[in-house]
This record gives sequence, structure tokens and C-alpha cells, in this order.
Amino acid sequence: MADKRKIAETGQRRLKTARRVVRVALVAVISLLVVFVVSRAAAPYLISSSLVRSAMERAVAHWTGHKVTIAGTSEISFWPTPRVTLDGVTITKTVDGGAKALGRIERLSANFGLYSAIQGKPRFGEFHLLRPRFHVDRDRAGKLDWASEGLLSAAVREVTPLDGGRQALPPDLDAQIGSITIEDGSIELQDEASGHLIEVGAIFADVSWPRLSDELRAAVLLKLGGLDMKLDLASRQPLLLCGGKDASVRAAFGSTAFDGTFEGVASLVGGELKTGSLALSAKDIPALRDWSGIRLAGLDSLTAASLTAKIERDGPELRLEDLDFDINDTHGTGILSVLRRDGAKPRVSGTVAFDRLDITRLLAAFSLDLPSAGEDEKDEVRLPRLLQWLDFDLTLSAARADLPPFELDEVAASILATETTAQFDIADAVFEGGDLTASFSGGGSGFSKGGDLGLSIHDADFAAVAEHLAIKGPVPQGKGSVELSLTTAKPVWATGLSDMSGTVAFTSKAGVLTGVDPAAIRAHSANHAYFQLSATNADTGSMPYERLTYKARYSNGTAEIEEASLVGADETLTLAGVIPYASNGLALSAELSATDPAREPEFPRMRFFLGGSWPDPVITPIYPSPAKTLK
Repeated sequence: MADKRKIAETGQRRLKTARRVVRVALVAVISLLVVFVVSRAAAPYLISSSLVRSAMERAVAHWTGHKVTIAGTSEISFWPTPRVTLDGVTITKTVDGGAKALGRIERLSANFGLYSAIQGKPRFGEFHLLRPRFHVDRDRAGKLDWASEGLLSAAVREVTPLDGGRQALPPDLDAQIGSITIEDGSIELQDEASGHLIEVGAIFADVSWPRLSDELRAAVLLKLGGLDMKLDLASRQPLLLCGGKDASVRAAFGSTAFDGTFEGVASLVGGELKTGSLALSAKDIPALRDWSGIRLAGLDSLTAASLTAKIERDGPELRLEDLDFDINDTHGTGILSVLRRDGAKPRVSGTVAFDRLDITRLLAAFSLDLPSAGEDEKDEVRLPRLLQWLDFDLTLSAARADLPPFELDEVAASILATETTAQFDIADAVFEGGDLTASFSGGGSGFSKGGDLGLSIHDADFAAVAEHLAIKGPVPQGKGSVELSLTTAKPVWATGLSDMSGTVAFTSKAGVLTGVDPAAIRAHSANHAYFQLSATNADTGSMPYERLTYKARYSNGTAEIEEASLVGADETLTLAGVIPYASNGLALSAELSATDPAREPEFPRMRFFLGGSWPDPVITPIYPSPAKTLK
């Protein structure tokens, strides 16, 4: 019984203690609430609205370092927190004895401390800017006309970087800011160096910046050139960033046409990315092209592109390491370097590996091409090429490459393109079962002064080549090799067949010449003074050979045959004359003879003339021989 009584007394004491604590807490809360309500009710009688207005005006002037005037009236509210609102705020600076408007704010409001205002020194925070209009001029040295002796400029000058991507500021400059909200703002930047006027409108932003030394975070919606964009920005070194120094940055931007992210170190001077990770994606290149106004040869064929890379900058050189990109359906990896040079275009160099490469599109992008669709070959004004902005020295490789109508495998190539030199080399490639090397070089940007082509093919399947080219008429089918050289003095985009000159040589060790039936030719020559090739079983006839040799020199639209022979087991066919290829014509003398002179009675010597046009020329026997029955 004693224990039960003791437990009951203990419980009653605890209950009484809890009740006293609750009563004290309620009294404290009620007291604070009374003080809060009384202070808000009494505030209009204790605080002068003109004092708050002038303090706000001085605060803006103190921050910017420029003269501030308020044209409209001021409004002060005390519920739920003290807040001042000013209309018609203008920021100006003195220029040559006059005043230049740097910005106008339709309505500026901010919270202020009640007790600091009672003391006559209100402190402001939670700023809201309605329809601010800022005007910024940037001179050739990169200096902004907003630079001043204000608190923000002083903080920018005195800030120092710390390890870990942070910043340090003297305590007397480390002012409290809080948050800033911008509603329907705009910025006009006049860049004297480029002569461009950049207009950014429809700015809606929420900025969190507790103190000047703290991290800045901003979420921004804006419109640039008619395109809606979203920007998320964070920096632990915002003052260094504002001062054009290297600063840590995390940024993500997006739009319907493109988006990207960057995390690393950047500088606002020249918009340079110093080091870090970069990801870009052009989701709708036609829309991006229309928005940017860029007209570039080869751009019409692009629909989407993306890349990721690690960035490293060393003085004037920017390196893109671990580069991974996709252009349309082409994927590639590599390392690139962009070097800025005084008095010269930037130079892009490096090594790039493609899964699959379209050589035609590649050459079009580098200006090694005929005019793009819609361009007049006779016009001197052509779409801009990359070579007008950049020089290139690239080493390329591809598991597979398209050179319509052909496919190449295991391609190793390079591009050297400057203001005075253009060269594209295929050092090695697998072509129709054989090997291919090529060199396309010339003078002038984009071969504007002509060029030279050297092509070498060894042991390729020319039956497949003929099939891809859809060649009609007699075609050698078998393994063969080609040596081709071509030169033109005219710009590549203005070059026609008649403007080319050079040499070509084709050899084949064994194969079949389709579309030629020697026995049918002999039979027709015995009975006809002339006849077309199609009348001699050309569709089904063929002439096997053990060795084929063809060498010719061409210029002015005509090829002059230096050597042409097809040596078979039974007969040999030799050709001489000219081929006006520009008009698809033929003017050749030909001879069929026995490969073994001892068999001449069986295959008597026969000469004839080939004229007319390819692929169905006219055969005119010169010394007809009687038809022979071959056994």
C-alpha cells in the first residue's frame, strides 16, 4: 500500500510541474503575439515613410554606385512583414556633363527590419523588381558602363578565391542580400567590339544570395531572339564571376531547340569555359538555324547533334577530352583542341574516331564540295563554309565510311584545311575487297583555286564497282587496280568534265569482259559494212581475259588512249584512239588477233572502227574476214 501511495504522489507532482510549464509557455507565446501585433499596429506612428523611402533610395545608390531617383510615390505595409514599395525608380550616371540612364524599374519593393527602421537605419531584403529595364554598354576592352564605386563593385574588387571553389570577402563588405525576384525584366547589351546589340527579354528570375560571400543560386526564364529559354545557375564564387575572373559554376540551360549543362570553372570575359564537364544537345537544328540566322554549307542536312566532353584550357588553347558526340545517326569519339592565334583564325586539331562516316557530308561541311542545293554554280556569292571561320588539322578513322555509291571499311584519313591550303587524304581503306588510298589537295580556301586528286586502288572487285556505278555496256569483271590523277585549275564547285586533266591506268590479272562476243563480231563483220554492238549478243556475250591493261591521258573533255589491251587465252583485243567522254562518244580503232601467233589461221587478224556513243557504239570493219567456225 505504501508503494502505491508513493507512486500516486509522484504522478501528481509531475502533473503539476507539466501544468506550470504549459502555463508559462502559453504566457510567453501570448506575450510575443501581443508584442508582434502591437508593434505592427504602432509601427505607422513610430516609423516615417519618408525615412524608409530615402533609406531605400540611398541603399540602391550605395549598392550600384550610381545616382538613383524615384519618380512615383512610396507605399509601406507592415502586415505580415514590413515592406516598402517604390514606383518609377531610375538609375543614372553622369556622362560628359549629362545623365545617362542605365536602368529603369517600374516598381521596386523590399522587406525591411522593423526595429532597425525605428532606429532610423532600416535594413532591406527580399527584393522584388517589376519590369526592370537595364541598358549595358561594353567597350572594346570588355569594361561595362555599370562599373562604379558602389558596394557591389567594391566587393568584386576585394574578393579573393579560397580552396574548394569558395570566396572570401572583408567583413565590412559582406552585406546581407537575401532573395531577389525579377518579373518581366529585360537587358540590352551594346557590344562595341562586335557592334552587336544583344536583347534579352521576358526575364523572370528567382535569385537566392544570402550574403555577398555566400553561394548564389538563380532560376531564370527568358526570351532571347524570340526563343524561350530556361537557365539554372549556381556559383560558390559569384563575385569572382561578376568580376570576370575564373569562378566555379554549375549551369544548365534549355529550350525547344537546344539545351546543355556545364560544371566547372568559367569566366564571363569572352564567355570562356576554363575547365570542367560540358554537355550540349541540339534537338532541332532547323529551328536552331532559323533562330540563330546562321547560313552554313552542309547545315541543311543536319537534324540533330549532341556532345559531351571534359574541357581543359591552357592559355589560348581549349582542349575537349573524352569527346563523345552524335551527329544525325553518326557517332564518334576523340580528342579535339581549339587554338586561338593572333591575327589568324582559330585552329581545330585532334583525332576523331567514327563508328560510321559519310565522307560526302564531311567534305561538304569543310567546303571540299560542289555548291549546296539551291546554289547557282555561276554565283560568286556562296553559302559560308566552316573554313571562313576556322582552320582544321584532323586525323580521322572510321569502322565504316560511305562514299556514295560505295562503302569503305577500316578507314584512316586526315583533313588539313586552312586559308591557303586544303587537303583530304585517305591513308588506308578497304574497298570492294581491295585497298584504297586517295589524296585530294588544292590551293585556296575550299579549293577555290582548283585542286589535284590522286587515287590508288589495288585488287578490288570491279564487278561490284560496275554494279554500284550502274555502268552500261562492256564491263571488266574481276580483281583489278586503278591509278588515277586529276587536276583542275578552276574552283572545284565550278569544274566540269572538260576542265579536268590527268591520267588513268587500270590493270587486271584475270577476269571477264562482259558485253563483248568476239565470235559474233567476226560473224557480223563478214556480212555487214557496219553494225551496232547490241547486234552481237552484247547482252549475253563475254570475253575472258588473263590480263587487261588500260592507260589514257585526258584533258579538255577527251581521253587519249596510250595503251589498251585485253589478252585472253585465245584472242587479244587492242584499242587505240580517243574517247570524247564529255559527250559520251567514242572514236577508236580496234583489232582482234590470235594471242598465240601460231593460231592465227584459227583467229585471223581483224581490224575495225568503234564510233558513235557509249554504251552501244557502231562497229565498222576495216578489213572484214570470213566467219570462222570455232572448235
